[in-house]
Amino acid sequence: MNGYELLAQYVKQIKKCFTVPNNLLPEEFQDNRMVYDQVSLATIEKKCDERDRCTLSNFEEESIERAKRVEIYRKQIEQGKEIEYLPM
Repeated sequence: MNGYELLAQYVKQIKKCFTVPNNLLPEEFQDNRMVYDQVSLATIEKKCDERDRCTLSNFEEESIERAKRVEIYRKQIEQGKEIEYLPM
């Protein structure tokens, strides 16, 4: 596992640790199946991604992905590293 994979796994686990009470969320994000009436940030993010995926065109999704890659490449150049190209 490289550092990027470890960091992604760390972020994923942290998002599961933080919860938001249902009464602070819009109804579409509430999860009343839980005993404590709370929703993890990971679940909220997943629901947001599903919602956003349905509303974006392929061109918009590719543009967003391209912008993310450009930012990653820019950071690599600023740090004096050689660009590590990411697969699509």
